[in-house]
Amino acid sequence: MASEQLRLVDGTIVRKCPTIKPLYCSRAGKFYSLHNAILTDDGWVLREVKPNFSPAMRTPGRHCFNGKRGCVYPIMRQYDKQLCHKLVALTWIGPRPFAVTPDGTTIPMEIDHINGDITNWSVDNLQYVTPAENRKRARLLRVLRSIGRDPRKMSRDELQAIFNKYYFANPKNND
Repeated sequence: MASEQLRLVDGTIVRKCPTIKPLYCSRAGKFYSLHNAILTDDGWVLREVKPNFSPAMRTPGRHCFNGKRGCVYPIMRQYDKQLCHKLVALTWIGPRPFAVTPDGTTIPMEIDHINGDITNWSVDNLQYVTPAENRKRARLLRVLRSIGRDPRKMSRDELQAIFNKYYFANPKNND
């Protein structure tokens, strides 16, 4: 996977998206197209491709149903309507793993936005978690917002410390 990466003129390292041929992705979650690419002495010059998302329900994007009318996951409409956070996770973190439940069944893991902001799909904000853990984290982020703390302004370490608290990580506190 690391062999399919390029250095841009500004020093950014981009990797080729495994599922979409002419698309490259940076760690910051920006997408670049290989069409009309120019190779200079300083590196590559690639055209940035913007994802499609909008708060209106009639516009492109995949909707999350958490009670908010305008919650839309950004997609790459011109590239098979792939979800942006899934492309970044697949490119930089790796393929989606499976978790084994206590009864022995395997379930696919989900991508968690650590700070709860679905429009921030940088590698530092994404991780694979079990579906139950993803629901618990979402519930905790709602509690943080209700008491006036904005998770988007908190560091990853602060959020991980909150997620790792005993009362939150206790396996007896399942849904």
